[in-house]
This record gives sequence, structure tokens and C-alpha cells, in this order.
Amino acid sequence: MELLLIGAGAIGVALAAGLADEGHHMTILAREDTRRAIDSDGVHRTGLFAEKHIPAGVVTTVSDYAALPQGAFDFVLISAKTMANEEISDKLNEHRGCLKEGGKLVLFQNGWGNDAWYRRYFSEEQVCSARVITGFRRETRSHSVVTVHTQPLLLGSLYGCDPTPLEPLAQAIDRSGIPCETSDTVAEALWAKMLYNCTLNPLGAILHVPYGALCEKDETVAIMNDLIDEEFAVMHAAGYRTFWETPEEYREVFYGKLVPDTYAHCSSTLQDLEGKRKTEIATLTGCILSLAKEHGVPVPVSTVIYRMIRGLEAQF
Repeated sequence: MELLLIGAGAIGVALAAGLADEGHHMTILAREDTRRAIDSDGVHRTGLFAEKHIPAGVVTTVSDYAALPQGAFDFVLISAKTMANEEISDKLNEHRGCLKEGGKLVLFQNGWGNDAWYRRYFSEEQVCSARVITGFRRETRSHSVVTVHTQPLLLGSLYGCDPTPLEPLAQAIDRSGIPCETSDTVAEALWAKMLYNCTLNPLGAILHVPYGALCEKDETVAIMNDLIDEEFAVMHAAGYRTFWETPEEYREVFYGKLVPDTYAHCSSTLQDLEGKRKTEIATLTGCILSLAKEHGVPVPVSTVIYRMIRGLEAQF
């Protein structure tokens, strides 16, 4: 396969190393400093699963959409921060000729609603989504570490389209060592991830602790329980569903499996704040707040969490 990656962060570098190791040609569109690092050092994945070390010159890098070849790519993997979606979707539309006929975009991103930016220009069949609940950390611009894992990556459509065309990509990621499969319930899976992320991600960043530490104090467990209640109320009011009907059902899995499996992980929001970067809170808790306002659902705890992250961002 010919693959284009946009977003050479922790997830992107890990995917690129694994897929290149499987023999697929990977082109990475990245900022100039990241492009230079990859050109000189290659891409590397360590941590959980099989290590992958791809030497310099195997992966192609570009820093300009105009440099993308015409009719080249079977899949565009988008793992950039969600704040970049407007720019990326605009640029991909301007250079849509880089896709092969039937080529697809696959969003490996946090949050809910990212697809809307791409659906302005591309069809339901072309815009696909991935549920990623594996943890990654970027050691350097060319090296990603897989830190925790609890469930396979899921690839599919939010619009009921047949996921079969995504099988070659899912199988390649799976063979590279990161469990991955296609799914016809990716919308439900993404809402499951929203519950997980919106409960753990910002709270861990505010308190500067890994996920597991949040379960060790009654006070933080109480906050998470309140967040889960609010998230379920918003999800149901907005007409969405996931794999559990009630907050009580979800909490059994959350405390019994999901948090233990990712006990030592520090959230992407915490990593962003430590790096003095803007976070993805708008597509996480911000999405909960927007839907809550639209449907008249009170979310006082989520509101405080959101404001605290914005307050921390405002310090730099």
C-alpha cells in the first residue's frame, strides 16, 4: 500500500514505523524540524509489542502538500492534534488529487466530531475513523514508545459504510504488532473512548498524576463518578449510544479493566501542558459541554474541569 501520514506525533510515528516494517511505502507530511529528524534518523517504535527500527531513507518525508504525488495514496492516516483539522481538511481538499480512486482518510484522533471537518469536502465512504485506546509517548521527533494497551485499534465508518475496504490497513497494523481490526460499531467505540478520555485525561493533567493514581483516593474517585454520570446524560440526550446502557455498567469495566490496564499512563493533555502546548480539550470535555448546552443537560463538574484546563493553558 501507499500511505500518507499527517501528524508525526506519538501515534503517528508508531504507526509509521510498524507499517514501514511491513513493507508498505510511507510518506510523512511533517513540519520542517520533524522532517529533518526523520530524514536523518528514520522512525522507531519501542515499548510494548515488537520493536521497530526503520533506518533513514526508507520513509519519505515532505513538508508541503504541493510536493505530494498525484494519484498515489490508498490511505491518508491523520493523527495530528485535533486543533489542526480545519487547516488539514482545507489543504487535503486543495490537493485531493494525491488520493487514488477510492482512497480513504482514516482519523486516528481523540474526541468526537473530528470527521465533520473532512466531510465538508469528502464523501461518507472516504472519511473513516479509528478508535485508539493504546497509549503512546513521543521520546524524540522520530521515536515513539508504546506505553499501555487495553483494547485493539478499531477502524470503521461513522455512517454505516462497509468497513471491508479498511481490512488491508487493519491487517497491516495488526501484523506490525499493534492489535487492530475493523468494526461496524466504531461510533459506539468512539463514545466509549470519550467516556474514558473525558473522565481520566483532564483530571490526570490537573493533578499531574497517571491514570491509576486517580483511583487511589476517594475524592478523585468521587469526581470521576460525577463525570461519568454527566457524560452518560449528555450522550443519551444527544441521541448517541455506546456498549453500556448505564453509568453503573460502565463503571464496572472502567474500574475493573480499563484503568488497571492503563494504570501508569500519563494523559496526552498532561504531556501537552508539560510541553507548554495547547491541548485537545475542545474536542474532549469541550464537546461534552457543547452537547450539554444544546440539549439542556447540567454538567457542573465537567464545566469546572474544562475551565481548569483552559486556565492552565493560559499560563503560557
